[in-house]
Amino acid sequence: TTACHEAISNDPVFVPGVWGPYYSAMVPGLWLNEGGQSATGKLIDHIVQGHAAFPELQAKAKSSGQNVYAYLNNHLELIKKSLPVGSLTVDLHVWPDFHGNRSPLADLTLKGMVKNKYQKTYTHTLTICYL
Repeated sequence: TTACHEAISNDPVFVPGVWGPYYSAMVPGLWLNEGGQSATGKLIDHIVQGHAAFPELQAKAKSSGQNVYAYLNNHLELIKKSLPVGSLTVDLHVWPDFHGNRSPLADLTLKGMVKNKYQKTYTHTLTICYL
């Protein structure tokens, strides 16, 4: 899977590191530029499965009869009821280029990182990272 951002314009726009412009590639008569990150689904797996709370998450998901992603989505719904959604990631900083960057930097040597200040349960911090 890929997370991709696409922009169309009347005139060609050349941006270093961004793919395109491509004429009539998406909308006839318009120019398309696109950028994104390849293998986004695997990057989400990497964040979830690489977290220290993953074994705890697996056990909780299994005991509730859900897969880990359904459990995380349900846990997010519970968290949203007690905290404003906009505050959930205020202390979380993610550089998601765990396997390089496709665009706009196009730098395969970049490495990712996750930094947060949460002092709550492991499952809570993993859920926020998943968000």
